[in-house]
Amino acid sequence: MGTENIFTLMYPARIIFGRGVIERLAEEILSLGKRALLVTGCSAMRKSGVLDRVSAIMKSAGVEFSLFDGVESDPSLETVNEGIEFIQRERCDVVIGLGGGSAIDVAKAIASIVKQPGTVWEYHRGKKIEKEGLPFIAVSTTAGTGAEITNNSVLMDREKLVKKSIRSPHMIAKVALVDPELTLSIPPRITAYTGMDAFVQALESYVTKTSNPITDTLALQAIEVIFHNLPKAVQDGGNIEVREKMALGSLLSAMAFSNSGLGAVHGLAHPIGAHFGVPHGLACAVLLPHVVGFNLKVRYEKFSQIAEKIGVEKTENLPCIIKKFLQRIGIPLDLRDYKITETDFSTIIAESRSNSMSKNPRQVSDGDLREILRRVI
Repeated sequence: MGTENIFTLMYPARIIFGRGVIERLAEEILSLGKRALLVTGCSAMRKSGVLDRVSAIMKSAGVEFSLFDGVESDPSLETVNEGIEFIQRERCDVVIGLGGGSAIDVAKAIASIVKQPGTVWEYHRGKKIEKEGLPFIAVSTTAGTGAEITNNSVLMDREKLVKKSIRSPHMIAKVALVDPELTLSIPPRITAYTGMDAFVQALESYVTKTSNPITDTLALQAIEVIFHNLPKAVQDGGNIEVREKMALGSLLSAMAFSNSGLGAVHGLAHPIGAHFGVPHGLACAVLLPHVVGFNLKVRYEKFSQIAEKIGVEKTENLPCIIKKFLQRIGIPLDLRDYKITETDFSTIIAESRSNSMSKNPRQVSDGDLREILRRVI
């Protein structure tokens, strides 16, 4: 085997998937520590009843815990810093992230950085996490972001308007609980956004420069599952069988992209989200058909396999089929509502030159990126 065939896979020590697995949370906590910090968002988990259910599970098992529920969308470094100060006061020894990508990313950042020298700002600017932090359990309540699997935390420096990841093998969860029952209350719009995030992650994983045979298998299966079930989940969110398929598709997608990397869609989506408040899944969805069209000729065989999986006869029609798919699930085909102009392109392009962009299968010039952006504003 040549060096070009060497690859590494990193996952949580255990991934527990299925309906009702949230009931195992207390025993997982007690296997790792005595007092837990539960990290979640400001309101969604309360409104859905998930927070009450999780709290009851822990209380009935005698698990002591403190609640940190100040996580916002596109979480900031300030929020992580508040969480670190809070966990130090509460003397918790295990961290749980409950929610979507924002809550889980904040939880893993708190768990890892609380045991390191220096501040979260230093690690966001590139300082390496050198040692293991507190044990971390991820409980996903959306089928989309994949944060329960990944070794990074996407955070916003609000002062500099920079959205990027802190990344370390030490950030991987000890346990990831993926329970489709927790996704039943997600509203249609969020179902569409998070589902498209998972779909884009799977597609970019499959065609990226650094994919491997394992991630290819996972990504292609995820593409098929999500494409055929996301419209059903948007239309009938109370269908547990469809929600279970979406949770599985999201998990497969996360297991793929977390070990293969992504591409130009995610490279552009982060600065667009940071500067204009565009939800991440929406930005990814709108950019996808244009980036697929750009990359088509350099990964034609792989795009043909994607087309076959989702029932598209001519590979060249993929961008058009993706646009029709977005319309089916209520996602617009442009970002005109966010008032992005050509004068903003230089900033977006400069900040898009990320790890994701470097793995795009086709070299992307600034001019190429300008043309893609023109098509979505």
